[in-house]
Amino acid sequence: MKKVFFGALILFIFAYTYAENDFVKQGDFYFDKRNKILDSNYAIENINKAIENYQKALEQKTDEITLYKLTNAVDFKYNFLLSGENHNQEKRNIYKLLLGKIDKYCENNKNCNDSKFILYSRAILIGRFGELMNTIEAAKNGIAGKIKENAEKLLLVDDKFEDYSAYIILGRLHYKAPKIIFVLPWPDKKKSKEYLEKYLQYQPDSLTGMYYLADTLYALGEKERAKELYQKVLNTNPRENFYYEDKMAQEEVKEKIKNKF
Repeated sequence: MKKVFFGALILFIFAYTYAENDFVKQGDFYFDKRNKILDSNYAIENINKAIENYQKALEQKTDEITLYKLTNAVDFKYNFLLSGENHNQEKRNIYKLLLGKIDKYCENNKNCNDSKFILYSRAILIGRFGELMNTIEAAKNGIAGKIKENAEKLLLVDDKFEDYSAYIILGRLHYKAPKIIFVLPWPDKKKSKEYLEKYLQYQPDSLTGMYYLADTLYALGEKERAKELYQKVLNTNPRENFYYEDKMAQEEVKEKIKNKF
C-alpha cells in the first residue's frame, strides 16, 4: 500500500512540475515572437498569451525567473503596445499587483534582494509605476530613490544582465528625476551622460540608448552632438529583434526635434 501511495505521489509531483514548466515554455514561445508580429492588434493578442502562461506558472509555483519573465512581458505590452493614457489605471493595477507578488516572494527568500532577476524587475516596475505619478506623488513615494537603489545593486551583482540594462536605467533616471534640495539632491545630468555613454559602448546599435543620450546632451548644452544622435535614430531602420522599441524611440524623437531645432 505504501508503494502505491509513494508511486502516486511521485507521479503527482512530476505532473505538477511538468505543467508548471510547460506554462513557462509556452510563455517563452509567445514572448519570443513579440517583435515578429507587426500588426499591433495581433501583437497584443500574442503578448497576452505570454502573460497568461507566466501567470499560470506562478499560480503553481512562485520563482524569481518567472516573475522576471512576467515583468518583461507586462512591460512590453504596456510600454510599447498600449502606451496611451487611457490605459493608465490598468497599468497601475498590474504594476502594483506584480510588485506585491515580488514583495511576498521576498518575504520567504532571504537572498531575494540580491537576485539580479528581482533587482531588475523592481527597477522596471517601480519606474513604470512612477511614470504614472505627478512629481509630488513620485517624490512622496520615494520612486526615484527606489529605482536608484535597485539599479545600482544590479550594476554590482551583474552589470551585463538584460543587455547592460542597469546603465540605461540609471542614465535615464539621472536625466528625468528632478533635483529637489533636501529631498532629492543626487540627480545629475553629468552622471546620466556617463551611464549612457557606457551603455552605448556595450550596446552601440540601441536606438533608445542614442535617443536618451541625445536628451541628456541637449540638456547639458551639447546641442550639435545631440542633434547628430537624434538624426541617427531617425535614419536607422528598426532592428528586427527590437522592432517596437526602436519604432517608439523614432516616434518620440520625431516629436522632440520639432521643438528643439
